[in-house]
Amino acid sequence: MSTRPKAKPLNASVVKALKKKAEGTKFKYGELAAVYRKGQGAYLGGGSRNVSMAAWAMGRVNSYMRGDKARTVDMAIYKRYRKK
Repeated sequence: MSTRPKAKPLNASVVKALKKKAEGTKFKYGELAAVYRKGQGAYLGGGSRNVSMAAWAMGRVNSYMRGDKARTVDMAIYKRYRKK
């Protein structure tokens, strides 16, 4: 039985930014937080070292919200939140 380590909580400024992005849109905070975390993982898995991890992850959130490539990559998250 393998146990995955619990993810560190997002810092307050990231939480505030994601909540502000979710405000007044069809996106939920939890959905954007999941995309942000996937962006962090993508950065660690071989992202550009010309930008910070936070910038890389937030860029993924922005792309997801616009419906660009990140939306197709994160379609499982999109479908999970559209079911409700």
